[in-house]
Amino acid sequence: MRTVVALGLLALLLLPAAAACETEAARLLEGETPSPEGLSPAKDSAIRETTTIAEIGQAHARWMLWRVLMGEEFTEAEIRDEIDRVMIENGSNPDWPSFGTIVASGPNGAIPHGDPENEGAGPRIVQPGDVVVVDLGARVQDWVSDVTRTYVVGGTDNQTIIDAYMAVYDAQNLTFPLIETGTPAWTLDDIARTHIDEQGFGDYFIHSLGHGFGVCVHEPPLLSSGYDEPLFGLNFNNEPLLPTDAITIEPGIYLDGWFGIRLEDDFLVDNDGHEYLTEDLPRDLDWFMIMEDDYEALPWHNASMDDENPTMLEELPLPFGLIETIVIACVVAAVLPSRDDEVTCQSECHAH
Repeated sequence: MRTVVALGLLALLLLPAAAACETEAARLLEGETPSPEGLSPAKDSAIRETTTIAEIGQAHARWMLWRVLMGEEFTEAEIRDEIDRVMIENGSNPDWPSFGTIVASGPNGAIPHGDPENEGAGPRIVQPGDVVVVDLGARVQDWVSDVTRTYVVGGTDNQTIIDAYMAVYDAQNLTFPLIETGTPAWTLDDIARTHIDEQGFGDYFIHSLGHGFGVCVHEPPLLSSGYDEPLFGLNFNNEPLLPTDAITIEPGIYLDGWFGIRLEDDFLVDNDGHEYLTEDLPRDLDWFMIMEDDYEALPWHNASMDDENPTMLEELPLPFGLIETIVIACVVAAVLPSRDDEVTCQSECHAH
């Protein structure tokens, strides 16, 4: 019964998107494109760039959540808009998004796609103590990325939350060595699902382990161990991974009314195994738990803000925290060509 329920939800969440994606790809190949370039042949290089932009978006999301911890007030939608702004400024297509960014806090995180009435990010004010799922992607030329991280604002000592996070984290790790040409897509799901079940959370992993992505965010192959379940027609799960595949690995645990945990990373399958595209984006417990000393406190946290200076936050340089490597890359790319842009780059790129 659990398998049937899980596959039912999977069909509702993923199959329509996959079908639409195949149609979109075919339409692009026929030359009817919303993209100025047409269907770009540079798939792998474009996808690599999209995952870099997605990493920047996740780092900015974490910094925004730290600001919540420090006393600022943001809704899910406001954090989403900030994430989208930063990804666009770093090269994501502003007119053809990969999908709507999800910022799902507290009980909304227990819904895989977040607030259903507000396209994944709504009016709920994010609070210290919230577990927050952030699912985002960028688009470069015609190709997308799809990257998820989960954060807890202020850390937690709740053992259920910690155990759920580590069950998802370890389930991912178990699948990585088998991401290679020839591996049947369903076996990766089976490995991750077995581990999560052994940790006591099997009833709460309610979707597939992952999916292909490319022109659209949901494409075959579907990484689901329900390949032999005829009810939903999941007949492409028995196919082996191919060296042309780009796939996500995204196990999740969702406790209704309380919190959700999902970690999602992107891979290119190749003849030598795989290329782990999002390896540089942290996903350990230290990254999950956002603490006050992760970033240097800034002046506005101890001062009132008024309507006469609405750009105050953007004009101040951001502090170094846990993400120096991405910051340095941003500085090299954006600051050195123009000293006049220094303050802007520090503000917009540091949170990477």
